[in-house]
Amino acid sequence: MAVGWDYLVIVAWLALLAVVFVPLHLAGVRLFDGLSMVSNDLLISVLTVLPAGAYLTIGEAGRRQATWGKRRAGLVVATTRGKRPSAAQIVARNAVKLLPWQCGHMAVSRLAGGHEAIAAMPLLVAAYALVGVSIALLLVRRDRAALHDVVVATRVVPSP
Repeated sequence: MAVGWDYLVIVAWLALLAVVFVPLHLAGVRLFDGLSMVSNDLLISVLTVLPAGAYLTIGEAGRRQATWGKRRAGLVVATTRGKRPSAAQIVARNAVKLLPWQCGHMAVSRLAGGHEAIAAMPLLVAAYALVGVSIALLLVRRDRAALHDVVVATRVVPSP
């Protein structure tokens, strides 16, 4: 349930972006036309992935060791030894967690931008593979740790 609350925050951010940029696009304002693939990737990262990562990282690295959603569910992020994770662990945890999302965004931008589909395929494969591995780990591990937790030796546990 915690992830649902956190996704609500992220969806609210994306909705705000839509409220700002969709009317501009419909009015004929083409702010992002003509950008290179790299510029488009950076823009996507700065507008979507970076704010989501900042939300997750600030919450989990903060005093309460939890995002708003985790706090509502009575959960915290801890190391596998039950200690407070380092800031580097939290940053790495969320980078791994958001990597499939970033790959997906980059793939869609290549497809929508008129680039050859071959440029998007490795990114789509990476996105789906990372999500698949994460779900598989979640289903088969007794501690239900997903890929991002396994990689950095963290777990989501009940709040003390």
